[in-house]
Amino acid sequence: MNLHKSMTFRTLLSFIKKKCITGSICFSPEKLDYLKKRALEDGTLEKCTTFEALSAFLWRARSQALKLHPDQQTKLLFSVDGRSRFNPPLAEGYFGNGIVLTNSLCSSGDLVENPLSFTVKLVHDAVNLVTDTYMKSAIDYFEVTRARPSLDATLLITTWSRLAFHTTDFGWGEPILSGPVALPEKEVILFLTSDLL
Repeated sequence: MNLHKSMTFRTLLSFIKKKCITGSICFSPEKLDYLKKRALEDGTLEKCTTFEALSAFLWRARSQALKLHPDQQTKLLFSVDGRSRFNPPLAEGYFGNGIVLTNSLCSSGDLVENPLSFTVKLVHDAVNLVTDTYMKSAIDYFEVTRARPSLDATLLITTWSRLAFHTTDFGWGEPILSGPVALPEKEVILFLTSDLL
């Protein structure tokens, strides 16, 4: 058995042995600001977004919680809104989907042992990979293969924090609660605004 397969097997065993708990965690604006300050405190980065800081924090926390082997490769997979990145721009009035998946790979040991800024930079670099050329290549690849990305040792994050669910009114008033009917995978993190929880 080669090293990659044995590490994948070890990761699988760690999931089988551990009981995974699902739930909601609310990060107040103060906690989110604190995370961003922590990501910038060593001077490696000049700025970061809330998404980058929170995603990096949760990716590191997952690796720590699962006690992954330091050499185990782990992946963060998330979608990026590409509407502003298309060249030429999308047609005026376009309201369909305009996202593409991007990812970052790193060993569990590097995630855990380095400062938060290290992981934030990985997330930031994955976001910056998404250009017009990247999106068109991803569309072509999917059209030809219809392949889904591998989810081995992957944390999938999706954000709905900017979707205006709370303003939607189908004639009987504003929603009390909003969220997905089902999640696409067992291990997925969904960012929502607190007024939807």
